[in-house]
Amino acid sequence: MFRQLDDEWVLFDPTADRLHALNLTAALVWSHCTGELDAEAIADAVGGAFDPPVAGADILADVRATLDRFRAEGLFA
Repeated sequence: MFRQLDDEWVLFDPTADRLHALNLTAALVWSHCTGELDAEAIADAVGGAFDPPVAGADILADVRATLDRFRAEGLFA
């Protein structure tokens, strides 16, 4: 389950019975984790969601770190 609560997003992992609080960037990354996009495509989509858009190595590094965190937390099947 993935929901917005006030200024944060929460992701509930029923397998681990654990709730994860996500900031906006992590929530955007999660929403693009469809299995069809690689880290670069997710970074382009996430960076484009900001005004002004964010591009380059910094956003890609943030996306990769977020994906690594999701993997470490066991959120990917």
